Amino acid sequence: MNRGSISMLLVAVIFVMVLLEPSHGFARRRIKFKRCHREVRMPKALFMTCANKHGICELRKGQTHILRAVFIPNHNATTVDSHVRWNSWLEIPLPNQERDACNSAIKCPVIKNHITRFTYNLHIEDFWPRKVYPVIWTLSDKDTDEELLCFKFQINIK
Repeated sequence: MNRGSISMLLVAVIFVMVLLEPSHGFARRRIKFKRCHREVRMPKALFMTCANKHGICELRKGQTHILRAVFIPNHNATTVDSHVRWNSWLEIPLPNQERDACNSAIKCPVIKNHITRFTYNLHIEDFWPRKVYPVIWTLSDKDTDEELLCFKFQINIK
């Protein structure tokens, strides 16, 4: 094989990898969020891999999108519960969510006043209806039920 053939083969392999895992091809961008209530910390920044560049973050059915919140907790926690739900007149938990944040989404123990990164792989199920959803996300100390972080944002499932 000559150098040109190797280059073309490498480009084809990368293209196939992107097709097989399109969520990796989504751009990570900063998204808008709101505070849940005054007493609880909110993120310093919130990022998500979105299928669009502007507006409400578009998520694709059957794909996994990555959410990252950067925050500074105001108390220590050794175990952390991650709870995400649709925020309508009735809060409905998202199915199949990983509730144990220490399992893979956050480095535990969480230390008071230290920059903390929460990274969650949010899989969008094929059966979820297409529409804009208000979402509320809470991280709580499992031992005390004290909230470490809470934020609201919107997603648009396409």
